Amino acid sequence: MPEISHAGAVSVEYGHFPVGELWEPGFDRRESRPDFRSDEPVIVGPGQIVIRTRVQEHAALVVLALSHRQGEAPGAPWTLLASKHYRPVYTGRMAPFDTMNGPAEPAEASIDAFGRLSEPGEAYLALDPSRTYEVQVWAQGRADSRDRFEATSKQDENSNWYEAYAVVFTPSGEQTAPAPAPPVSRREQLAARHGTPPLGMR
Repeated sequence: MPEISHAGAVSVEYGHFPVGELWEPGFDRRESRPDFRSDEPVIVGPGQIVIRTRVQEHAALVVLALSHRQGEAPGAPWTLLASKHYRPVYTGRMAPFDTMNGPAEPAEASIDAFGRLSEPGEAYLALDPSRTYEVQVWAQGRADSRDRFEATSKQDENSNWYEAYAVVFTPSGEQTAPAPAPPVSRREQLAARHGTPPLGMR
């Protein structure tokens, strides 16, 4: 039985949002700049999976899942959007994020995935950082989301969700688990900054 997160809602701007790995103290931050020149609906980089939506600005529902059955659909309404490869770069704690404003909020509605209702809450999922994963992004509502958005009147525009996503991770291989950098002493920090330790630390 797949492990499923709570249902979150992301605030989408500029037609995309990330599902990212939470940075942990001690790890070197991995910078990831998605290449939006690509036509791919899902772009993977170090520490994040960027999903491109069909509606420029809206709230999208998101649920994360860990499954040991490759290619298993979350249910009949879901359509496979993309299949990608992902390697954890920190400790493997994943969450969906707003485009601009931090982790997703709890959704206002439940999401039906794998025959269970994912209740509203914090949409976190813990991966094993010593494993690599196949990631399948499944979607609902994309086929006509733009038409529905454009047809919605101003007074009702916040009453519906237009797209929903299920991001499913399946273990595919092994890797050396990422480890935090060894702690650096104050003397080493100053020496790195100034080229030599201060007189009182030599």
